Amino acid sequence: MNLFALRKQLDRLLHPVLLALARLPLHANAWTLLGALMGLVGGVVFFYGQWWLGLALLLVRGLVDHIDGFKARNFNQRSTFGAVMDDVSDRWVLGIMYAGGCLNLSYDYPHILIVLGFGITGALTNVIIKLSIYAESQQDIWREKGKIGHPVDVVGLFGSAEFLIYYGTGVFFTALLHDPRPLLAGCWAVAIMSHVSLLQRVRFAWKRYRHVDPGLAGAEVADEESATEAEAS
Repeated sequence: MNLFALRKQLDRLLHPVLLALARLPLHANAWTLLGALMGLVGGVVFFYGQWWLGLALLLVRGLVDHIDGFKARNFNQRSTFGAVMDDVSDRWVLGIMYAGGCLNLSYDYPHILIVLGFGITGALTNVIIKLSIYAESQQDIWREKGKIGHPVDVVGLFGSAEFLIYYGTGVFFTALLHDPRPLLAGCWAVAIMSHVSLLQRVRFAWKRYRHVDPGLAGAEVADEESATEAEAS
């Protein structure tokens, strides 16, 4: 299980802060764009080794990632476009910030470029397998306040929150100790744990869907929808 399962509790804890910021005259999509710009700046800051500033941007951007969804849900600003861009922005930002730190370390540790490749590949493949399961297992999909959900969301030991912990902890101790090795360990942690999580999601898909025909599952959903429409008419 990853920390996504605790998101509701975190939202309740941050509710006063989220509510105050959400009342600012910014649309939910504008918050998403702001988070993306902060991620871009953060990547540059990490590349130049400004660790404290980079850590601050990493944490504040994490808060902004909560605000856009909170505002969309509670201020009648939900849209499919906004939900898509929220997911895209989140992955893009974390990749940019991760790349900035890795590229800075590459001057002293050239092998980190290989780790960078593994880390980004592992993180992206985690997203891809989740989206593939969403598309192929429609019988398990649900929507809560417009947001698509699936049991796979809480499978695996790596997600956005875990990235903040692994990478952010490395940045913190590198800034505190003036030593690049903690960040090096954080980058390795992202690369390793993203692949561990990927294997966990593959195992989940194998156990749950190895005997399920996706075509038949889609037909069942269509039949249910047809039956519902027939009853309504």
